[in-house]
Amino acid sequence: MEKIIQCPLCSDTDHCFEDQQEGYSSFMCFKCGYMSDSRFNEEHDKKENQNTAVLINQIKKWDNDRGIYWYPSVVNMGKLGMIFPNGDQNDWKWSFAKVVPIKEKTVENKKYDHFLDIDNADTYEKDDFISAIKDMGITKDLKNAKN
Repeated sequence: MEKIIQCPLCSDTDHCFEDQQEGYSSFMCFKCGYMSDSRFNEEHDKKENQNTAVLINQIKKWDNDRGIYWYPSVVNMGKLGMIFPNGDQNDWKWSFAKVVPIKEKTVENKKYDHFLDIDNADTYEKDDFISAIKDMGITKDLKNAKN
């Protein structure tokens, strides 16, 4: 069962969702872009996040009320592109990289017609994840979190 909750990180009350499953809950805030799971406790973090990107581990947030970590989302939607945090722990933003056609065929890329254009990614402020997902085209019904 899905319900709207107040985000423990950005305090938004319109764009943060809890999806209750049998035995656990998953969480996603479409304003700040952080996500979590009721199983993401300290033990999980120590075991499962050893190979996670450095930036994601640096900017993860602890939720005292639930006793879990929240992580910045990485959204890979194939041909629609990818949204990911980019920068360093003191100055990062959301990036949206589109998938674009390859203009020149070479021996190295003869298998592929498109690539993820990270060098020309659009950028969004930390609290504007919702604009990135709207620009990606994966949501239409969320009202603007800045209003």
